[in-house]
Amino acid sequence: MGEAVKYQDILRRLAIIDEEFASGQAGLNFGQSDGQALDPKVAALVRVGALAAIGSPEVCLEWSTSKALAAGATEAEVTGVLLAVAPVIGLGRVVAAAPGVAGGFGYDIDAALEEPGGH
Repeated sequence: MGEAVKYQDILRRLAIIDEEFASGQAGLNFGQSDGQALDPKVAALVRVGALAAIGSPEVCLEWSTSKALAAGATEAEVTGVLLAVAPVIGLGRVVAAAPGVAGGFGYDIDAALEEPGGH
């Protein structure tokens, strides 16, 4: 029974992007390394674009977007990243990224699409 709890806990912590767990257990580092040429905001914006480009799950885009906002990026800058990478990554990837980015803003895009005005 203990093993079942262990794998369930691992999956839950990965699904919510528990940074401390991922760093300690999987060796993933989400921080900025020393000597990085980009400032934290620019690096966070680049990560949003990279995650959109590789077709990351919605939760990863939401997490990355919230990190970009916490680093000082604006919603306009984050959506600007999507528009900037669109010609390179294609419409499908940008459309797929939109709900995750919206979630990072706390914006319920599904509800907005159902409203007559779309806001």
